[in-house]
Amino acid sequence: MTSGMSMDVLMTDEDVKPKAKAKAKKKTRKKGELWSKRSLYTTVDGFDVMMDSTWEVALAKKLDELGIKWRRDESMILEYRTVRGRKRKYIPDFYLPDYDLYVEVKGYWTDAARYKMKDVVERNQVEMLILESLVDIDNVAERLPKEKNTRD
Repeated sequence: MTSGMSMDVLMTDEDVKPKAKAKAKKKTRKKGELWSKRSLYTTVDGFDVMMDSTWEVALAKKLDELGIKWRRDESMILEYRTVRGRKRKYIPDFYLPDYDLYVEVKGYWTDAARYKMKDVVERNQVEMLILESLVDIDNVAERLPKEKNTRD
């Protein structure tokens, strides 16, 4: 130190008192925070896509292996209402344009999540495939409609 002060002059009585033990904090989730691990996935076309879970990465890999076109972006917004009637926006995990089908990867369910998915489908008049396990993801081809979409 260039000022000539000793370190003990800079410390207060509060600095030398023993610190109280911190209580263990309960792990809580902040709004918008996910429980699962976010991962960057590189598509067969070389594009980097952020995934919200390892299961979503598994589905992207499977769809790419099967040669099935898929989209995932935050501009795909479907409106829904909560049980209390509040207007919300839902961003699907995947959209399969050749099947005109939305896909949700859901490893756990709550009553609110079930209600949301039902309202999304009814309100937006869309088809939704819900995959609830890695086995479902591995067998996704068997769960797709037999006919591809020919509307375009």
